[in-house]
Amino acid sequence: MMKASILTFSQTGNTLKVGRAISHALGENGIRVEHTRYLHRNNWDPESADLIGIGCPVFENMPAECVPEYLQLHNFKRKKAFVFITSGGSPAKSLWHLSRALSRTGADVIGGMQLRGAVTVPTKFGEFTGRPDERDLAQASAFGNALAANITEKTALPDQYSINSKQGAGLYNILGPCLTYLKKKITPLPVSDPVKCTCCGNCVRECPTDSITINQGVVSFSNTCMVCYRCWHVCSSDAITMRFSPGDGTIERLLYANRMERFFGNIKADENIGPNLYKDVLARKIRLKYDRKDPTAEFETDDMKVH
Repeated sequence: MMKASILTFSQTGNTLKVGRAISHALGENGIRVEHTRYLHRNNWDPESADLIGIGCPVFENMPAECVPEYLQLHNFKRKKAFVFITSGGSPAKSLWHLSRALSRTGADVIGGMQLRGAVTVPTKFGEFTGRPDERDLAQASAFGNALAANITEKTALPDQYSINSKQGAGLYNILGPCLTYLKKKITPLPVSDPVKCTCCGNCVRECPTDSITINQGVVSFSNTCMVCYRCWHVCSSDAITMRFSPGDGTIERLLYANRMERFFGNIKADENIGPNLYKDVLARKIRLKYDRKDPTAEFETDDMKVH
């Protein structure tokens, strides 16, 4: 039996849903699938796999930086591979950048796909709620079926899964690397209030870059932090505070305003973006539902739940 090994970096479950849909489709086609979350990457064993899959969300128009960095540790020479991403706005050339990172391991990247995902970045919180939806996941399943046909029957992947270096080129592809660099340089590290902190350990368990430690009741953040806001979201006692850009994200909301993204990005004219709830989430009137075993992009208030 052929084996596929998939590694998915997913903080709020968006990319994980896509990975699961692909995995299920591969399994339905008789392929044994091992699907591992990036948080558990030390348990990932892709060496015996016939097919490698890598999935992650998009941050600042680029693949989540910890994933390409992690791929540098591997050698997938002559293994077939695929990539997939989710984004709550323009992904720019993220799919191509992720495929390039995987190609540098020696892998033969045969295709990829990108889908929309609900935005959970605090300053753009609430946009594209409910994505990926059933239609998106059906597309992910179709991708899985196409991958299975490729490795079992040598059937060529449809053109829609080809990765074009020109796809997504433009303003946001230029902005992405610059914003990532500036964000790391000028954004202060998170701070934990020892009075509020209960040392529940959620932040340590959920940090994708292992940047958080707890020692004698004190939470510390290292410089490997990529400011993904996951610790801020999952803190059960509101002990963690973060400093956002001037105006509580005014820069992000201007650069990624709906009209800007429709004109310079890939958001279609008929695509529903939804409301930006940043004021409520920054005031902690709305927060992500948290489940350590099964991350979700659902959020809730005291008197209602929004799906």
